Formats: sequence, structure tokens, C-alpha cells
Amino acid sequence: MAKSRKLEDTIALLTEIRAEPTSEAGITTLRQVLNSKHSVAVSQAAKLIGESELHALIPELVAAFDRFIAEGADPDPGCLAKMRIAEALYRLDHSNEALFLQGVRHRQMESARGGKEDTATALRGACALGLVRMNYFHVLSELADLLADPASEARMG
Repeated sequence: MAKSRKLEDTIALLTEIRAEPTSEAGITTLRQVLNSKHSVAVSQAAKLIGESELHALIPELVAAFDRFIAEGADPDPGCLAKMRIAEALYRLDHSNEALFLQGVRHRQMESARGGKEDTATALRGACALGLVRMNYFHVLSELADLLADPASEARMG
């Protein structure tokens, strides 16, 4: 119960600053949320950062992405935080070749309907867009691999 309460409190903080995310209090709150272990809250913060075009928070977005990708599926079920971070970085015109390459190649197998399902398909598409935007030298090779991806959502991305 205490765990869900902490998540609720973190999401409440985001709701409070939604009207003025660029204020000093808003930026402080967004930094705090990006450092939290709650992937749902981090995904909402990343979306808000991208929509508000808060370039100052790019280092925190990158650090959160690195943390979630290293820890695997447990802290980020559904790969939602990583995907929203990648989308925010794309929207902020961030050029981080290593990050987008990690994302375009990432697989996250989670239990679903009696088997395993890859939940990183949207992440791969978002990271492919980042590589295209930054004119990555080997982008065609990465896109070809993505077109051969067994998951239709990744191919559509």
C-alpha cells in the first residue's frame, strides 16, 4: 500500500505543475520525478517535458533512459517510460546516437496471455525516427532491420 501511495503522490506532483511546467517549481518537480523509480510517473514527466520543449532537462531524460534500459522489464513494464523518453528526446531534436541505437535494437519480453510478448516495439520505432532525424550514417541498415522485425508495430514505426 505504501508503494502505491508514493506513486500517487508523485503523479499528484505532476498534476500540480502541469499548468506551468517551465516554472522553477515545475522544473524541480520534473527533475525529481525523472529520478524516481516509478515508470508510469517518469513516462508522464517525459511527455510533459517534450510537449513543453524543456531542453534543460535533456541530461535527466538521458539518465532515466539509461537507468530503465539497464534494469530491464521489471521497473518499466510495457516499456512505456523508455518509449516516452525517446519520443521526448526526438521532439527536443536531441542527437544521441548511442541512446537511439540502444532503443532501436531493444527487446523486452514480458509475460502475456500464457506466453511472452515483446513490449519494446513502439520504442524501436521512436528510436528509428531519432536516428533518421540526426542523419545517422548507417540509418538505412537499422531501418532495414526494423522492416524485417517480426512485430508489426515495430515495422509500422
